[in-house]
Amino acid sequence: MAGKPRPTARKIALGQELRRLRNVRGLTIEEAAVGMGFSEAQLQRVETGFSALRRVNHLGALLDRYGVAETQLGEELMAIWRDAASEEWVSEFKDGMTPAQMPKFVGIEEIARTIRAYHPLLLWGMLQTEEYARALFAMQQPVLEAPSESVEKAVQLRLRRREFITREDDPVNLVAIIGESALRHIVGDIDVMQGQCRELMKLSELDNVTIQILPTEGKRYRFTADFSILDMGDELPPQVQADNAWGALAMSGKPRDVGVFTRRFERLTAAALSPEETADYVRNLSREIK
Repeated sequence: MAGKPRPTARKIALGQELRRLRNVRGLTIEEAAVGMGFSEAQLQRVETGFSALRRVNHLGALLDRYGVAETQLGEELMAIWRDAASEEWVSEFKDGMTPAQMPKFVGIEEIARTIRAYHPLLLWGMLQTEEYARALFAMQQPVLEAPSESVEKAVQLRLRRREFITREDDPVNLVAIIGESALRHIVGDIDVMQGQCRELMKLSELDNVTIQILPTEGKRYRFTADFSILDMGDELPPQVQADNAWGALAMSGKPRDVGVFTRRFERLTAAALSPEETADYVRNLSREIK
């Protein structure tokens, strides 16, 4: 039996219903937002499920404008808003989250049907062991001039995200292509890397996880930057996420952008080792690391 919908899923459902109600009243977004205390852009983000009205009185005023404030539907929508707000677990990590778009990305990542991820130089976050993640963040700490407690918070968030693919209730399907350099580069020490190899082999045995290694040798298609493609099922259009050199996180749901990165991922899939070859490669590499 499916569990209770997660906060982001509830925000999407709430946004879809608010958009339906606005259309029933024959209002544009501009007309619906007039005098409400929030912008047209904010309402648009709410309707797409990427954001939520921050104050309950804003939602109440909007429901009143749509003529459902004193109805059972209005009460149900208010309850959805309260439940989602009270259970938004990601809020406990927001202070230490970088870049600024990360909370939005994590919320969408949690309810994705399938994530296709490419990381040429480091392990994709969901695949990292606790030891690997801690060593990685500790290595970045002096560069970012971040407080020591931020390392532990970042590690705990990474472990929480890994639960998206390991949970029993509707786990996210993950297809990850990892550059060979990610495993050749020592993060932490030898024990950390050997443990990371063992974890990759363990995760690759899950029915919902596929891992492929892109070797450094040979004439193969390559791409230099990390990116992921999130399939949201019928609830939202696909989203593509990419990192840049400044540490920012960009997201787009534009069909052209999604199409370009989808074709890019397909080429990378064809260039990488098969899942079976990858398992042998990681097993052999684990023995080589000394």
